[in-house]
Amino acid sequence: MLMINKSKIAISLIMAGLALNANAELLISEVLYDTPNNDSVEEYIELFNPGCDTIDLSQYQLKDNGASLNLTGTLTAGHYFTVAINAAGFNNLFGSTPDIAPMPLSLGNSGDYVRLTKGTDEVDLVAWEGGIAGWSLNVRDVSLVRTTSINSKSQADWAASNNAGTPGSGNLTSQCNTGGDNGSGSTPPATDDNVLEQDESQLNLSAAQGQVLKFVADIPENATDLSFTMKGGSGDADLYVRFGNEPTTNQHDCAPYLSGNNESCPIANASAGRYYVNIFAYQSFSGTSLTANYTITTTPTDPDNGTGGNTGGTTPNPDGYSFDSYYANAIGKSGTTLKTSLNLIIQNQTHFSYAQVWDGLNYTDEDPNNSNNVILLYTGRSEPKTNRAGMSSSLDAWNREHVWAKSHGFPNSSQHAYTDLNHLRPADVTVNSTRGNKDFALGGTPLSEAPANKTDSDSFEPADMVKGDVARMVFYMDVRYQGGDNSGTPDLSIAKGMTGEGEPLLGDLCTLLGWHIQDPVSDWERRRNNRVYELQHNRNPFIDNPQWAADIYSASCN
Repeated sequence: MLMINKSKIAISLIMAGLALNANAELLISEVLYDTPNNDSVEEYIELFNPGCDTIDLSQYQLKDNGASLNLTGTLTAGHYFTVAINAAGFNNLFGSTPDIAPMPLSLGNSGDYVRLTKGTDEVDLVAWEGGIAGWSLNVRDVSLVRTTSINSKSQADWAASNNAGTPGSGNLTSQCNTGGDNGSGSTPPATDDNVLEQDESQLNLSAAQGQVLKFVADIPENATDLSFTMKGGSGDADLYVRFGNEPTTNQHDCAPYLSGNNESCPIANASAGRYYVNIFAYQSFSGTSLTANYTITTTPTDPDNGTGGNTGGTTPNPDGYSFDSYYANAIGKSGTTLKTSLNLIIQNQTHFSYAQVWDGLNYTDEDPNNSNNVILLYTGRSEPKTNRAGMSSSLDAWNREHVWAKSHGFPNSSQHAYTDLNHLRPADVTVNSTRGNKDFALGGTPLSEAPANKTDSDSFEPADMVKGDVARMVFYMDVRYQGGDNSGTPDLSIAKGMTGEGEPLLGDLCTLLGWHIQDPVSDWERRRNNRVYELQHNRNPFIDNPQWAADIYSASCN
């Protein structure tokens, strides 16, 4: 049964409606209705985009008690837009050009208002001197300025400025956060930071009153017992969940409306696909966690019934694998011809869900000397399989590191690269967080927890003992994913130099090639390659034949 806090729901619905709808919309941010010199040429209205997406202004209108204006153009996130009654008068007063002029609205000095609408919906308004009941703002020769990005549609959001205003700039801030998109009403994109993974908590969440944190969860087929749980910390937050689209106050699959931060949304019959999860700050809150949990009916088959065996330094070939047979169509080739041939060979793989990756890593990265543990990338530490993120709050817990950062080309778990065991490795949660989605290159400051690794603002240098491992995993990704197949992954490319987030690129090619030579293939890598092959049924060719790296990439680094 859905538990509802009756004393909270009325105010919560009002406040949440403001944050979940208006907060993601355009705002009126400043109005000059009584000007220093001449009202007929100096009046203006300023707008602000508090979200994370560019807004199409053609969907919006400005209205007063005598006229209306259909807006045009676009407004990028966190920026201002000015509409003036007269371009020349505006320029004389402020020395700049408005975005739109002239406007048909004439702002009255003795009681008027400006409404911002989107079709038939009122998005924002400001009124003065009784232009709307309850609005008594009254200024002379100075502007009215919005003081908060939280929109209560009341005069409490407004104050008198000290002058005619600062059209085109101000102190408002975007309400978007690293957990999601509070932009123009569109659903939040999946990023490294806002994707909820099975049993892997988003920790230490916080927000100011009225702010919305936005997350998504991609749920696989055959998922049961799905639930979204928010708990812990101080303050008061509300949980909203909806399948297929971002939730609102009147359109959601679950919204418990309880006091405090402990709320849960169980989904009895989970659908395969994307769930949108919003946390609304009814009051400011901090120290809160959010977790998505579910059960799936299939897991990767463990060839050794879960033990994995203790192979030590030996690297037996799995049954059915022969280098000459597996790579027959690549042997003797070089350059782009070799790359194309290898791509066709290693395309044939098993695709796992992201939840199944936990079990896969328990096998592929199992400690040869302790079958209860896995070996962590970057640190080399042996850590219990059970001490993983979502099951443990320990700072020594491990999670799933995408060596080719998933924000560099494949942000969704339905894309095969997202769950490809050939580049997924167990890693210390703190070290993994420090690496983030940075490119690989030389230099930086040693990590306090793992000083053999270094980082700076845009790159990460792994420890010498795994430099070659990292390089060969990146080479694999570049060859495996070249677009045009059924993997849902774009053409991934290794760049020379640093790259940007969102692009299907990762750097630095020549540094990685040097690491490949500096740190040769180890028995550990061969063992892991065989185990990945047992589960996923494809291999890393640069482990099986290190010379192929030079055959494909050296011409770009000479």
